Amino acid sequence: MNESLVGFLKYIKNTYLREETYKSSHLSIVCGNESADLDSVVSAITYAYFSYIKNPSKPLVPVLNILRADLELRRDVVWILKQRNIPHSLLYFHEDLQDLRKSFKGPIEAVLVDHNDPQSVMKNLVDSVVGVIDHHEDLGLHKDIISRHNPRIITPSGSCSSLVFNYWHKTLDSSERAKMSPDALSLCLGALLIDTSKMSHKVEHPDQKAHAAYKQSLPNLNFDEFFSQLRQAKDDIVGLSLRDILRKDYKEFEFSKKQGLLKCGFASVVKPLEWIYAQFPDQEFVDSCENFGSERSLDILVVLTSWTDSKGQFERQVASYAKEKPNIEYSRLIAQQIAAPLKLQPLEVLNPPSENCAFFSQLDTSASRKQVVPYVHDACENL
Repeated sequence: MNESLVGFLKYIKNTYLREETYKSSHLSIVCGNESADLDSVVSAITYAYFSYIKNPSKPLVPVLNILRADLELRRDVVWILKQRNIPHSLLYFHEDLQDLRKSFKGPIEAVLVDHNDPQSVMKNLVDSVVGVIDHHEDLGLHKDIISRHNPRIITPSGSCSSLVFNYWHKTLDSSERAKMSPDALSLCLGALLIDTSKMSHKVEHPDQKAHAAYKQSLPNLNFDEFFSQLRQAKDDIVGLSLRDILRKDYKEFEFSKKQGLLKCGFASVVKPLEWIYAQFPDQEFVDSCENFGSERSLDILVVLTSWTDSKGQFERQVASYAKEKPNIEYSRLIAQQIAAPLKLQPLEVLNPPSENCAFFSQLDTSASRKQVVPYVHDACENL
């Protein structure tokens, strides 16, 4: 057994998945959500690695819930993988899982991290959910997991990686905990620092517990410098098209209204709307939103921006785009219903304005996409 993180990933790629005996058995994977942000990527990789330390005879394959080509859009993920000497060739993506689906004759079982029901193409590739660790709204599904003695942990935390680390830190015995590689711990630390803005925002007890363990286990790592470099990489979206910016950190949902469904996409962006409009002025912004929505058959596209201004103030904004008249009206009604809890104030961004778009400052900066999505879900039920 190779106890390093890279050694584990090499074993999965070069040995485990090539052994013919497994091709007639079931395949166990662990995957993050479809946004494939740093937290989801880290949670998937480290859950699989820590599980391998506990039970090397039954490894899990970590799968990133995006296409391989889309990883390059996530510059913070690319940066930290490079720092830990983890080549992209050792990672698994949508197309790899589709290939594995053809190779393995048995079922595919999945542990879900950073979400609690399969998303995107995983809905059609995963046969059963056998574990969940998440910090989003509990959808009330997969409760039979508990009877199998697998984790079903859905609880508030700034970073899902904290829940993953804490679960395995408790599950592993002292000799097994000693095998947790610094590379894996620094991945978890990176996700925690990014998700909590260096332990200053959305910090919950699991985050504090994990952070204390990282400080003890990584005494030679400068946390401030590590965060600064990682944040710089995350915020670097210069040179990306607006389509790439929108799909860099994107989730999609279908919400029930009184009659029918409403398909909504939520894109998180690390720059203010004014910056986006300066890069993609006039009709280019509207056209890009229209093309992005059409490509995904969306009824409404929601853009959620967040950034820290020059005075160190954390800010948020919300924008919406809808093409068809009925969806424009739905978008307006949804905005009315979520305005109070999010403390939305109208913004003027486009000149001239477009009936397809609406823009708001979000004064409740504590509410990220994790909170906005349930608000929109509830609003749709009243349409």
